Amino acid sequence: MNSITAEVCASSLNSALAAVKGGADRIELCQALQLDGLTPSHALISYCRNNLSIPVFVLIRPREGNFIYNDNETLIMMEDIDYCRNLGIKGVVVGFLDRDCEVDKARLKEAVKKAGAMEVTFHRAFDVCADWERALEDIIECGCSRILASGQAADSYQGSERLKQIVAKAGDRIKILVGGGINPGNVREILDYTKAREVHFSAKSPVCDNADGARFETSPELVREIVSIVNNITI
Repeated sequence: MNSITAEVCASSLNSALAAVKGGADRIELCQALQLDGLTPSHALISYCRNNLSIPVFVLIRPREGNFIYNDNETLIMMEDIDYCRNLGIKGVVVGFLDRDCEVDKARLKEAVKKAGAMEVTFHRAFDVCADWERALEDIIECGCSRILASGQAADSYQGSERLKQIVAKAGDRIKILVGGGINPGNVREILDYTKAREVHFSAKSPVCDNADGARFETSPELVREIVSIVNNITI
């Protein structure tokens, strides 16, 4: 029986270790999850590469906001991809759009070329594309391995109908990684309905360690609960 891949979005070393402890298959590593994720520090990337037992994919996103990057921003992104490739990272996560909310194929092709043997995931910039079918074909043409998507909705539950269409349209040409609002209460329904075979979640839980209030980190127990559900879905 084939299995469904469970990817955890981890924004710190503690969260990455929690993801491994909870049984995740893969980590998307970032920082500043409150800004929807930014490129993590080289120190964090290096430590996770050398000390974690599961594949690490690194988010390449130099700033918050939109996914329209100028030449200087693109230069830094390519340098970060170079760093990851030279370190032996398994994959990178990117997204490039133009001012018409279409895939910036020139920059994406450059990123895929820089990545070399690394897998390239096109992130949820896909969800703001004006024409998802055209975006899907453009991303496939550029050589990406997968697309992270919530079905052009606020979360993957609301976007389930569109996600089902995306998975069907993609076929075996590219993997669709479903993410956005995944929790133990909805993961089975979303995967059963959309037929996606990869799922992305952060499994965040509040951690209160000072008088300033709670921050959020990945919970190994929550990861384990979601992974257990995922592993019992019949494909």
